[in-house]
This record gives sequence, C-alpha cells and structure tokens, in this order.
Amino acid sequence: MSAISLGDMARSFMLRRHTLDLKQTMQQLTNEVATGQVGDVAARVSGDLIPIASIDASLARLKGYTAVTTEAGLFVGAMQTALGTVDKLAGTLSNTLISTTTGASASLLDAAGRQAEQDLQTALSVFNTRFGDRSLFAGTATSNAPLVASDTLLSALVSAVSGAVSAQDVETAVTNWFADPNGYDALAYQGGDALAALAIAPGEQTHIDVTAKDPALRNTIKGLAMAALLNRGVLADQNTGRQDLARRAGLGLLENKSDRTNVAAKLGLVEAQIDAAATRNATENYALQIARNGITEADPYETASRLEETQAQLEKIYAITARMSRLSLLDYL
Repeated sequence: MSAISLGDMARSFMLRRHTLDLKQTMQQLTNEVATGQVGDVAARVSGDLIPIASIDASLARLKGYTAVTTEAGLFVGAMQTALGTVDKLAGTLSNTLISTTTGASASLLDAAGRQAEQDLQTALSVFNTRFGDRSLFAGTATSNAPLVASDTLLSALVSAVSGAVSAQDVETAVTNWFADPNGYDALAYQGGDALAALAIAPGEQTHIDVTAKDPALRNTIKGLAMAALLNRGVLADQNTGRQDLARRAGLGLLENKSDRTNVAAKLGLVEAQIDAAATRNATENYALQIARNGITEADPYETASRLEETQAQLEKIYAITARMSRLSLLDYL
C-alpha cells in the first residue's frame, strides 16, 4: 500500500486549525475556572434547557418582587415618619390649648392661635411629603400634593363660620364643612382614591390604603384648623368664647390620638408583612440559585486538569510548529 503524505501547506493549515481549537478550548476552560460555571450549559443538560429556563423565570420574578418590597418598605416607613411628626405636634398643641381654657388672657389665646396656625401649616406640609416622585398620602393621584396650602384651607373655614356667635357654633360649622363632600373633600383634598393592592410575593398582596382623606388624618387637620381660627379673628372680642373654642379644639386633638395610633398600627402591620415577604423572597432566591448552580456549576478539579492538559497540547503544537519552521532540505533528506 502506498503512503499518503500531506503537503507543507496542508500540514501548516492543519496545525493552525488544531491551534485555534485548543485556544478556544483553553479560553472556555479558563472562564470556567474563573466563574465556576460551565461554558456550554446545553451540553451539560444534554439539550434539555427547560429546568434552567424555569429557574431563570422564577429568579426574574423574584427580582421584580425584591424591587417592589424594597420601595414599598421605604414608602410605608416614610408614611410612619410623617404620621409620627404630626401626632407629636398635635399632642403638644392639645396640651397648650387645654391649658388656656380657664382664665387665659387674650395674649395667651393669641399665642395659642399663632402656634396652631403654624402647626397646621407644618402638618399640611408633612402630609404633602413626596417619596421620590410620589406623594405619600395622595392615593392613586401620586403626582399631586394631596392637600391645599393652609391659607386656602383657613380662608374657606373663615367663610364657613362667618355667622357663628359661639364656640359651639364654630365647632358645628367646622365639623359640617369637613364632613360635607363639597367641603374638605372637594376644596382641600386634591388626591385620589386609595392605592390598589400591591403584589409583594407570589400569591401575596398588601394594601397601602392610607390617604389624607382617612378619618383620623382628616379629624387631626380639623382640630388644628379649628384652633388656628383663633388667629383669624373668629369670635373676636369674646374672650370666654375663644377660651371655649381653644378647649374644644384641644379636646378634639386629644380624643383623636387613639385614631392616629390605630393608623400607625395599621401601617406597622403593613411594614411587618412587607418585611416578612422580602425575607421569604430572599430565601427562595437563595434556594433557586443553589439549584441552578448545581446544574451549571463546573467541577473545579476536573476543569483545572483539562486546562492543564489543553495547555500541554498547545505547547506541543507550538514545539512542532517551531521545528517545522526550521526544517531545511538537507535535514529532510
């Protein structure tokens, strides 16, 4: 049988092809050593990519839930902070107002009225707080400030109580204005309905449905506004009537304390639910990552051995190529 030999060009091409194949294999093995993951996942699972696709889809959903729970937790936390600020100033003002009910001079009542108007302005500003680009207490109308300025609110109330001749008349007129759909809801509240349920985990939702229309918040604003009317000339020259108005406003704020506490407790339950959901999502994410790594993880010892073997083969080809490049006709003969 006659021998079949390769020409110089064919041999050179064959060596270059083997060199390229080994370089690609070496690059793949180097990446596997560095990342700990196999380069060819399809080969590892024999072409059955359904388990990997299912795990990746679950991980993508959990990533979305993680973003939701993180933002929702911060959002509710900001609401708690705002509510705590208003509760504190309402509690302090109620004590001040009640202390002026007996024998208070006109100057003390004037000071209490100024303080009440300042606290009203602060409370409205706090309830108008934004978290990122969303209003905290505006419900679905997240781009709007939920409440008007204190001057606008007090101007409407001054008109509403214009015919009042006693503190009881003032309280009745203010209460009616806040309860009237054409009063507080139409002229003071600029937000929307409560937010819809928010999905925070697979099969689980939470409700962040507190707005500035909530009765507890509305009554707090009512108490602050009624006290602030002392600084707007209501019941002027009626020191006893103004004392009575201060007392009624102070008692209203004090009685509203339990309602504010209930709202804070409600938000606290939402915070706890969000935190628990975030923990479960993180646990599930960790378990899925382990499962995925179990499928795609490269054996470090096997990969290192293959890398060393490939490197040795590549060095041999380099050596052969070097010898062939130095081969002369005399050496060949």
